[in-house]
Amino acid sequence: MSDRQLCILVVDDNNDIRDLLFQLLQDEGYRAVTACDGVEMFTELAQSPVDLILLDIMLPGPDGFDLCRQVRADPAMPPIIMLTAKDEEVDRVVGLELGADDYVVKPFGKRELLARIKAVLRRASLQTQRQGRGIFRFSGWRFDSTRMELTDPDDTSVSLSSSESELLLAFVQNPQVSMSRDRLLHLTKYRNSAAFDRSIDSHVSRLRRKLGDDARNPEIIKTAWGAGYIFTCQVDAS
Repeated sequence: MSDRQLCILVVDDNNDIRDLLFQLLQDEGYRAVTACDGVEMFTELAQSPVDLILLDIMLPGPDGFDLCRQVRADPAMPPIIMLTAKDEEVDRVVGLELGADDYVVKPFGKRELLARIKAVLRRASLQTQRQGRGIFRFSGWRFDSTRMELTDPDDTSVSLSSSESELLLAFVQNPQVSMSRDRLLHLTKYRNSAAFDRSIDSHVSRLRRKLGDDARNPEIIKTAWGAGYIFTCQVDAS
């Protein structure tokens, strides 16, 4: 990221929360802009660069889940932290599955929110830096890390979700190394929390299917019992 002041867009229909977050972000040196619904959100996104969106789930019109889905359809859009009053795992998982980078449960502490904002911005910066590293090839497969495009040995394009792309990128950048679930959580967009170990297992399972890896006897992504997973292929990067 450049030296310009980082901009955070707060999307919440509660005036008090918007004002509180606006002041908090301004005090921390960020440029803050606000919106009360999806219409205002996309207006703000079209007007100036935004580095992060704080997106409430309960909104008038399209809710936060719908808006998250729309934002994630454009790879150029900024990362998202979901704001939710529901401390239920299903809401957190749905948000992450739709492409949110993190979530914060209301009422939240200022220090926690600021820490999560900094963590997501840092990961976004690292992601930008590592993009463009080129093409990764393994066992006849080709993965374009810039476009997040996967091609099988028959030169057929294989569709990947953003979550599967992030996970594959973590594997091809760390081949033949045993990686714990915590390490994979750290390298991908998920929260570094044991509560989401099952999410990693689920994404590994889906990625195996995309790679034609037999779940009962995988050859590409092997389970390291008690340790995590190993991407076994020799990877060539260019």
